[in-house]
Amino acid sequence: MKRLTTRFLMACAAIGAATGVLLIPAFFVSFAISATVPLAYAAMAGVWLLGPVIALAVLRRPGAAVLTMLLAGIINIASPAGPSAIVTNLMVGAAMELGFLVTLYRIWRPWLFYLTALLFQTWYAITAYTYFNVGDMATAGKIGFFGLLGVSTIVFVAIGLAIAKRLTAAGVARGIAPASPARSAAATAE
Repeated sequence: MKRLTTRFLMACAAIGAATGVLLIPAFFVSFAISATVPLAYAAMAGVWLLGPVIALAVLRRPGAAVLTMLLAGIINIASPAGPSAIVTNLMVGAAMELGFLVTLYRIWRPWLFYLTALLFQTWYAITAYTYFNVGDMATAGKIGFFGLLGVSTIVFVAIGLAIAKRLTAAGVARGIAPASPARSAAATAE
């Protein structure tokens, strides 16, 4: 198990703080539309994936998504969700960690981010089926709900990976994230 260094904790805190600030208006909007306009909610639900995707992609360490979303949740207490925002954010962070835990944190390919996020969003949609009254929707509404949730997931994972790529290029993870095999091989060859 890797040590929790101050740099790692500070990086999680920075990503978590940015995520928390971003999610405050998202919580306000979601509380206003989730029960009345579930299709609009489904289209924006992927925004909760940004923090854990960025944290995992940049830091490539166990616990990055959970720590990031814990801090985001604490910040989101100021939203209409109140303290339950901590639970919501921790749920998303833990769900994103699961895909990487299954691989023992050895695979960091984009497909794993997408697969993990889509599996989580599918589970979420099924468990929230009653809350959103998906069963009462016409077939087109049901397809639209799951389709919009899937598209939202893919779009926000892609945005998170793009942000992570830029942060990594800027050196944010230097000294925190383990060296990738390609970078290690290049350094050895030099």
